Amino acid sequence: MNLGYRYALDEAAYEFLGKLPRRERTRLLAFFRRLADNPFLPGDYQAKTAELAPLEVMLVEGDILVTWHADHAVKEI
Repeated sequence: MNLGYRYALDEAAYEFLGKLPRRERTRLLAFFRRLADNPFLPGDYQAKTAELAPLEVMLVEGDILVTWHADHAVKEI
């Protein structure tokens, strides 16, 4: 079920993606699409920003740590 969420990357993540081999980049982008399709997916653990905003953290592809926050007000991951 598509809830209308989309994912957005910050500049550091975008630059990191550009340096990955195509296969890893494709897998990571697929993970981001899964997050947008399931914005309530819990991470492996939770953290907080300096401003105490909640973050989900998950190890993806065996060695890439992905951190995200679901902003439900604007339907963005």
